[in-house]
Amino acid sequence: MREAESMLPGYCTLDHDGCVTCSDAGIPVRVVSVDGYDALCEDAAGNRAEIAVELVEPVGVGEVLLTHGGVAIGRVEAEA
Repeated sequence: MREAESMLPGYCTLDHDGCVTCSDAGIPVRVVSVDGYDALCEDAAGNRAEIAVELVEPVGVGEVLLTHGGVAIGRVEAEA
């Protein structure tokens, strides 16, 4: 299984043009690297963006975070 396939299917991606101040769905992203309170993250489509992670720290490479408006708002737990 490709890494992107392990993230939640059917969700928006980082290039989604929806409004970040309304009820848009969160976007699951995988952490690529961490630099202080920011992390370079990648969505299931391969788009990358800097995401603020101070609300969910500590954050490690490989974790899947739920993001909204460029801010990590939670973690996606690995399936058992």
